[in-house]
Amino acid sequence: MAETALKWPLTGLAALHGGLLLWALVGLAEMAFTSLPWPRISNPLFPPHILAIHWLSVLATASVFLVGYAVKWPGTPVAVACGYVAMAGVCFIETTQYLDHEGRWLAMGLEYAAYLGIGFYLLRTSYPQVYFGGTGGLPG
Repeated sequence: MAETALKWPLTGLAALHGGLLLWALVGLAEMAFTSLPWPRISNPLFPPHILAIHWLSVLATASVFLVGYAVKWPGTPVAVACGYVAMAGVCFIETTQYLDHEGRWLAMGLEYAAYLGIGFYLLRTSYPQVYFGGTGGLPG
């Protein structure tokens, strides 16, 4: 029973990263094509180079998680944590340089809390360590 309870968050993270992968592909398509059959999701306040870094960091992190999950790669937790660091850096730049709405600091804080929570789960709880075959080289 306890193992099943610990399994669901990892399965949920696979679904979440599938959604992130799709989101990044849509964002990159918006950069590549002028005419699209959907409303744009990219923030018009961000310059093209920031959007490129944004979408590529999301694409890379989601892809690493999904491939690592599929093949049970032991380096997945650490690689995903590195991706979250990149995404957090982009978030910091977007928040401090381009956004001007009142809720931007709360949004950044919630995003950072999600990265920390997921990172803690992947790196320090038993089920992901067993599933991926270790902690990706981190000391226990």
